[in-house]
Amino acid sequence: MTESDVTHPLHGRTPLTCPRDVTPPAGFVSQELHDPFEAHMGPLFEQINADGSRVFAFIADERHLRADGSVHEGMMMTFADAFLGGAAWRGSGGKPCVTMSLQASFLADAKQGDVIECRTKVEKQTRSVMFVSASFTVKGEPVMTATSLWKVLGER
Repeated sequence: MTESDVTHPLHGRTPLTCPRDVTPPAGFVSQELHDPFEAHMGPLFEQINADGSRVFAFIADERHLRADGSVHEGMMMTFADAFLGGAAWRGSGGKPCVTMSLQASFLADAKQGDVIECRTKVEKQTRSVMFVSASFTVKGEPVMTATSLWKVLGER
């Protein structure tokens, strides 16, 4: 089963409206958001490459910033949770997954207007736990890495 074979359980529901209407970066499309917090922080974007790999992105605006003008670590963690969770869900064949742990290393600051991209990888999976990592970049330069564990609901 490939990622594109999985149908999201929330598809068919009306997506939530984001507070901003933002044009997607070149090559990306807006994601349908069903989680109220993610919709509030969005929009979030996705690109599916010819090889089936996915790149996720958001464009930093003033809602995402710390007082010093750089992107808040909490926003980066929200972004990480959304897209590492999506990778876990797709890797589990579409079974619901919840965050068990999420660790991040912040390598550089992103600024307002930056397109922050995320590339995820399912490192390992068992019947009940997904191990997912990600790298985050701005203009190809690393700004954060993350690793996570996801519980596949209903599995032991």
